[in-house]
Amino acid sequence: MTHAAPLARLALAYGVGVVVGSLGAPIWSAPLVGILGATLPIFSSERPVRMALSLALLAGWLAVTAGPAACAPHEGPVAEIRGHFLATPRSGSAPFAVEGGCGTFTVVVSVDSALPPAGRSLVIEGTWVDGQYRPWLRAVSFSEVEAAGGPTATLARQAVRWRDDLVGRLPRLYGERAPLVSALVFARREGLDREVRDSFALVGIAHLLAISGFHVGIIAGAALALLRVVGLTRQKAALGAAVVSWLYVGFIGFPDAACRAALILGFFAASRARGRPPSRWGALAGAAVVLLTVDPGKASSAGFQLSFAGAAGLVAWTRPLGEAMDRWAKGLLPAPFVKGLAGGVAATVATLPVVAWHFERVSVVGVPTTMIASPLVTLALPGALATIILDFVTPTAAAFLAGGVDAILLALLALTEFVASMPGISVWITQTTVVAGGAGVVVAHALARHPRIDARGRRRLVAAYLATGVVGWPVAASVEGRGRLELLVMDVGQGDALALRTPRGGWLLVDAGPPIDGPAPSHPVVASLRKRGVRRLDALVLTHPDADHFGGAPAVLESFQVARVLDPLLAAPKEGYAQLLEMARDRNIPWSAARAGMTWTMDGVEFIVLHPEAVRSEAANDASVVVLVRWRTFEALLTGDAGVEAERQLMDAAGDVEVLKVGHHGSRTSSDADFLRFTKPEIAIISAGRRNRYGHPHPEVVERLDRAGARILRTDIHGQIRLLVDRDGQIDVRLDG
Repeated sequence: MTHAAPLARLALAYGVGVVVGSLGAPIWSAPLVGILGATLPIFSSERPVRMALSLALLAGWLAVTAGPAACAPHEGPVAEIRGHFLATPRSGSAPFAVEGGCGTFTVVVSVDSALPPAGRSLVIEGTWVDGQYRPWLRAVSFSEVEAAGGPTATLARQAVRWRDDLVGRLPRLYGERAPLVSALVFARREGLDREVRDSFALVGIAHLLAISGFHVGIIAGAALALLRVVGLTRQKAALGAAVVSWLYVGFIGFPDAACRAALILGFFAASRARGRPPSRWGALAGAAVVLLTVDPGKASSAGFQLSFAGAAGLVAWTRPLGEAMDRWAKGLLPAPFVKGLAGGVAATVATLPVVAWHFERVSVVGVPTTMIASPLVTLALPGALATIILDFVTPTAAAFLAGGVDAILLALLALTEFVASMPGISVWITQTTVVAGGAGVVVAHALARHPRIDARGRRRLVAAYLATGVVGWPVAASVEGRGRLELLVMDVGQGDALALRTPRGGWLLVDAGPPIDGPAPSHPVVASLRKRGVRRLDALVLTHPDADHFGGAPAVLESFQVARVLDPLLAAPKEGYAQLLEMARDRNIPWSAARAGMTWTMDGVEFIVLHPEAVRSEAANDASVVVLVRWRTFEALLTGDAGVEAERQLMDAAGDVEVLKVGHHGSRTSSDADFLRFTKPEIAIISAGRRNRYGHPHPEVVERLDRAGARILRTDIHGQIRLLVDRDGQIDVRLDG
């Protein structure tokens, strides 16, 4: 490892250069960084290594900034792109590979019309939508065109068609579990239920759904065993297994983690063929350099980061952790168990910062759950592959074997659901925590390199600075965003959920979206609020007792400290609403009626209830609570599902507003032209589900809002919407997608 460590440092320096270059820093400053890195006495006794690291940093920078200009197919709101789908968008969306090296983007299509085929050259017309991480395209039309490109491109498209045909066979073999098999075998997760993905992520085994080194290892191991059976030497069988692994990785579309694993297998096989012992760090570093050279943009991919962080953790810490565990257990535990546990802990610790940064939630049961679930996947994956192959030869035998594999998958899902239902299995870690903790470790590590500090002192320094950074994060988080009012309109599908943060950090929630089949932490409202660092809600306002507005409230009450609940107090509430009342009562949460004229103030922000004056109708929409939010010169009107009749009453109480939360998801019975002329909203926000069966928002409403001069923001198009209002009333719109 001593000789291989410099290779890993070179790969790390190259990766840092790629990341820095991707940030858009000017190319002329790259040599300055290289000179600075060469002269800083970071490795005082390793000047050649130091120079090599500087050159690797510069090379990574140049790979991005001095390379050919990346095409940007998403320039402009309307686009026409050419390429092919990587999967048939059976669930309404699928990744689309754009010709010309422009990358892969998600394209959303209408499921009511004929679906575009996978692997066929298409021209798609549509509109670009800003997503949280990258844009996605809402397709308006598509047409098949003559294929372009050479033999390699033709083979790639043919592989996509073959793969898609195999995915299409899975429902006949596995029924409801077909999307799970598609994810495990072909890395296609488009049809996988959101609840399943959230449950796997919640319990810390989401990596089992992504084709990774674990899956490639199973394929390579099976190939190695078969090649040894037919009489090949170990060296030749290893080379053959590496070739088989690459054929598999290419067939499923070259996922990052799978490519990393296949590259390492190839390096190992080549080392053995030459009679040399394989270098783990050298193979890992070589894989990183190869993948970043082919596509520098991979450095920003969560999958790439998780794959290499986990692999580095396995290489660096599995052996010392295993030895420490064995000493602690005094040799009483079986060696395979100790090795598996040590590897799980090593990979989990190494990937924790990456998981926390991208997902802001870390499972505390990931290691034990992985140790139980991994054998199930080890059995299911080759079994599923065998059923797919057998289906071409003898469908009866394939169906019989699929029954056994299906039982294993049921056990896997049952395990996941059981663990996900347990309380306290995950903790929320914000990005601020990651930055603060990382800064503490870096500072401690730099100080610990002092020659007068021994190993024990180094450990204490790292622990102290890590604790200081993590404990100090609330201070940093409380400073961020101070002095501004934030409106957060969450993407909850066909429903409503809007949160407000006051300039001093207080939070109020208006409606909680529809219910979901899953644990409270996976509810989109809970997840969104947790990402914003919310721990307490000063008030929960439920505009009316329709499930698309109150369905997520139980998850909210379970996840946060709620000071009080306000609603119209309709007579004869629905059964689910009555259960919600009981839940609030059991938690001693005050529940009161919201009536016109009620006002309260939070950190200088005034909340005024304009409707209802009294509940005269049992129709929930007619009794919607309407709230006017006022801060300095800014006003926002939140209308729930109020219709035209309620809007006419509001015209006596409300005037011009900067923001209007459009009533009833933009239905035809809301947002009357007279009401819009009276309120003159600058921004109109519509919360509606993508491709919802109600046709919300109605085209007439969109047209009326457009005529009124309002900027229209829609959750079904833009995803989550954030408005940040400063003290002068200036509004910063952020579309998180």
